[in-house]
Amino acid sequence: MNASGEFPTSASSENLFGLRVCDLGWNAALSFVEGLVSLRGNRATVAFLDSRNVLRQLIDPAYRSELDRRLILPSGGRVLGMLSKGLREKAPPARFSAATFLPALLTFLEKSCRIGIAGGDVARLTSLRDHFARHAPWHEIVVVNPGLEPPRDLDFVVVDAETTAQEGRIERWLMPAHAGLVIFAGSGLFGLLKNKPVRTRRRSGGLLPQSLIGVRS
Repeated sequence: MNASGEFPTSASSENLFGLRVCDLGWNAALSFVEGLVSLRGNRATVAFLDSRNVLRQLIDPAYRSELDRRLILPSGGRVLGMLSKGLREKAPPARFSAATFLPALLTFLEKSCRIGIAGGDVARLTSLRDHFARHAPWHEIVVVNPGLEPPRDLDFVVVDAETTAQEGRIERWLMPAHAGLVIFAGSGLFGLLKNKPVRTRRRSGGLLPQSLIGVRS
């Protein structure tokens, strides 16, 4: 990983639907994003490629240009799988939904971070903040209200947006004040609060979900 936000050359990106997507496994992807968090002040954006934004970028050149500037993590979904098979695209080695990757990242980051959650529904953002705070209590997680000036002392920001148009508005609003890492969750967190919390146990000074026990050596 380097300061420019490029994928490490040892784990070069693959082309999927004409977009440069990360072909890292889970351990390497979490380590890579951890490195981006540590490069506070270096502008980088991460997004998840799912069926919604795949279809949108096919008909919207401006949105495709936005995706080209982001670090793309391939996500799942039946439509995405069917499109990949139909176009004979090489399947990525791992898929990362926002609802699984973000909780995993919070537990992977052993050092305390100050994290903002931005979106259009403040009540929902508050529920997400409380959910993530219970999941990884060593982090400080704050609601970033688009109606107010965005804080400047955050390690990174998660954008929870129902539509790509809302996502774009939030990105433009954040840009003048926040120069660090922004993770666009898309609509991937909308079902998270309906799910049961991930079981955790303490290891190496932090809490790791059962699926990630042994991730750090």
